[in-house]
Amino acid sequence: MKSWTNSTTFIKAINQLSIEDYAASVSGPTSSAMPEHLRDWLGRIRLLYGLPFDYLIPDERLLPNESIRFFYIDRNWTDRLVDGALSVGKTTSREFAHHHAVFNKVRATLDSEERAIRSRLRNDSPKKNSGNTADMTGFLFRSQAVANWPGLEVKAYRGETPSPDSALRLLRMDRLGPDILLCLFDGIPDIVDIEEPREGIQFGIDAPNLNENGLILGDNECPSGFKLKLRHMEGEHAGYEVGWKENNIAIDNIENNYDVNVPVRKADPQVLHIAALKDAIADTLATIKADNGSNFSYDGTLETAGFSVQMLQFPYQQRFQGAGKQAPLDNMPIFDLSSIYQGSTIGITTIIGQLSEKETLQLTEEVFNPTILGSTHNDA
Repeated sequence: MKSWTNSTTFIKAINQLSIEDYAASVSGPTSSAMPEHLRDWLGRIRLLYGLPFDYLIPDERLLPNESIRFFYIDRNWTDRLVDGALSVGKTTSREFAHHHAVFNKVRATLDSEERAIRSRLRNDSPKKNSGNTADMTGFLFRSQAVANWPGLEVKAYRGETPSPDSALRLLRMDRLGPDILLCLFDGIPDIVDIEEPREGIQFGIDAPNLNENGLILGDNECPSGFKLKLRHMEGEHAGYEVGWKENNIAIDNIENNYDVNVPVRKADPQVLHIAALKDAIADTLATIKADNGSNFSYDGTLETAGFSVQMLQFPYQQRFQGAGKQAPLDNMPIFDLSSIYQGSTIGITTIIGQLSEKETLQLTEEVFNPTILGSTHNDA
């Protein structure tokens, strides 16, 4: 069986604890007395490292394909998880008494330890604590986006406006499977951003109209179904899309839609007609200039560099925004995600609400009905 550290070294570190250090562990700070290996191991347990996936998602219908589930961490549950890990050394009433005497200090030590683990793994300097120790949240994300972009970036913020000062610490970010991502946050976020990796520049166009099967829909105005949003090439808004809005206000005072209908080749509709697209972009840029005057800079020429700017596609970002509510106080709350995070319309994820009554009954019957489980029980 594999372990995170050499067993001999680990046991030796514990056995070398002096009587004086043991006394200090009961009356003073625990972090100085608890071996580093033990702090690290228990801190990882707090962050659900090594926890069987079935404990997180007991039925795959709770996390369907292309879905995301936000959750709170029950600190009582993780404390009991640590209890179980420490129970290996409790065989007499003496050990039980010692455990009860020091557990509050152990818990306080692990509150700090769990916040330092990710920084230590990444060789980053420890960050200032950003949330109440009782407030740990996270999400499970199941999507082909996880499989196709291993470098996905996740950021969480408190408040309505994301900023470095309002960012929450990311305690853990791990792929539990080829298409499943687990993230844990130090606090309760109001905003969670999931972004494609920013390692490279990409060119692309948009397909705004899709049918129920995800196929691109064209029309008489735009037979290909592809659109291209144009960008400012000069001036203070260079790089921004024309009509880009912040707080529902266009930063360039341009309100009209100037998207370009992207032409494709007749022989192969999956291949762009580059020459025709260049002409369409140039014509539309001239129209924007004529309609908006000084709000848009364009000298009437479209060279290779300008064409490249128009074709740039920045990494896709999906934002989830909610109310940042505290965890319910009920012992066994019914977790209704829609009451915490508002629905978002996106292409790669779907927020799942609570199970219907029919689904709940079906799951219960499968768990408790031995016939459905494929076995029978006969009393003697």
